Amino acid sequence: MSDAYIIQVSGCTAGIVAREREGCGFNFFSAAPRFNAMEGQHFPDPLAAERAARKLAEYGSLPRRRGSSYSRKGAAPGRR
Repeated sequence: MSDAYIIQVSGCTAGIVAREREGCGFNFFSAAPRFNAMEGQHFPDPLAAERAARKLAEYGSLPRRRGSSYSRKGAAPGRR
């Protein structure tokens, strides 16, 4: 399995996800300003990052649901 993947949304490169050193998921690195809200977020797999990027592109913001499939690493408890 690869250690990094390019995430594209509607022909635009949103960013890349790179496997963490511990191998417990992927971190997102933005490649375009419209995806900066995802910068540094942790995802369990590249597909979860792609889904989040598509939602961000479609709605202009990320969902603020508790218990979502992705989270900002190091965020305060209860805040995502």
